[in-house]
Amino acid sequence: MKRVIIVLILIVGLFGIYGCSSSPKYVKSQSQNEVNNPQIKSSTLKYPSLNTIEGSDFASFEDAKKHFDKVAVDIHFKFNSFEIEPINQYGINEKPKAILDRIAAFMLKHPTLKVRIEGNCDERGTVEYNLALGQKRALAAKKYLVAKGVNPDRIDIISYGESRPLDPAHNEYAWAKNRRDHFVLLER
Repeated sequence: MKRVIIVLILIVGLFGIYGCSSSPKYVKSQSQNEVNNPQIKSSTLKYPSLNTIEGSDFASFEDAKKHFDKVAVDIHFKFNSFEIEPINQYGINEKPKAILDRIAAFMLKHPTLKVRIEGNCDERGTVEYNLALGQKRALAAKKYLVAKGVNPDRIDIISYGESRPLDPAHNEYAWAKNRRDHFVLLER
C-alpha cells in the first residue's frame, strides 16, 4: 500500500511540475519506423558526419528537427548502469560518446535550440529505483554535453523509469533496447 501511495505522490508531483512549467513545443527525435521495427539495430544505422549539417541555416524549427533527428539517436546503457561506455551486446553496437559529440556540436552550432534528455530503464527493479536510475542516465548525458561546452540551461532532463519501453517484450534483447537516453529537440 505504501508503494502505491509513493508512486501516486511521484506521479502527482511530476504532473504538478509539468503543469506549472511553460509548455515547450517539441518533436520526438526518434522515427516511428525505429520504434515499430525490431529488426533495426544500432550497428546497421548510418550516422551522417557533422559536415552534412554544418552549412545549413534552418528556416524553421521543422528544418532543425530534421537535421537533429539524423544526429541524435538514442544512447544505450548496460544493465544497472548509468556509465557512458561502448556497448556491443544484444544486437546493440554503438559508441555513445560519438553520438553525444555529434549532439554537442549540433547544439553549439545552433544556440537557439534546447534539448530534453529522457532517461529510461528496463522493467526490472522497483518503480522508485528505475526512476532514480533513469534520472542518473539523463544527468550523465547532460554532464557530458556540458563538458563539451553546451550551456546547461539549454538541456532539460527527465526520467521515465520503466514507463516508456521501446520494446514491450520480456527478454534480454528488449531490456537492452529499453535502457536508453532519448533526445528530444525543443524550441527555446
